[in-house]
Amino acid sequence: MAIELNDEIRSAVNSALLSGRPITVAVVTPDGAPAVTFRGSTQTYGNDALSLWIRSPDSSTFMRSIAAEPRVVLTYQNMAERSFFIFHGRARLEPDEGERSTIFEGTPPPEQERDPERTGAAVIVELDAVFGRGGGEMIQMTRD
Repeated sequence: MAIELNDEIRSAVNSALLSGRPITVAVVTPDGAPAVTFRGSTQTYGNDALSLWIRSPDSSTFMRSIAAEPRVVLTYQNMAERSFFIFHGRARLEPDEGERSTIFEGTPPPEQERDPERTGAAVIVELDAVFGRGGGEMIQMTRD
């Protein structure tokens, strides 16, 4: 089965910060330690990817971590609606200015306001698997 993010997943991820449910991201740091952060800038990106805007890339543990080990896990949860999604993927820096602009502009306004000069970095997470529960059904997608 291919990965194709449906409308429910798109809506949940794209409104996560504004609904008080920021996406959690787990990485492995260059020294091998696990690290977890909340990323309010996370958005869906096409049918099979997520994007993030990293405001301070030079001091970011996240950026150092994905440079050494690009595999990441992101989670979303809304237990009031009995829905959750776990995203497994490979993160990469996106240097293209057009794509950077698209990712920044898709970021929720509170995150944009924290980087008015757009000095941050755009990251794309190519999804390898999505698991969870949404719409009363279990979700299990993997990249072909």
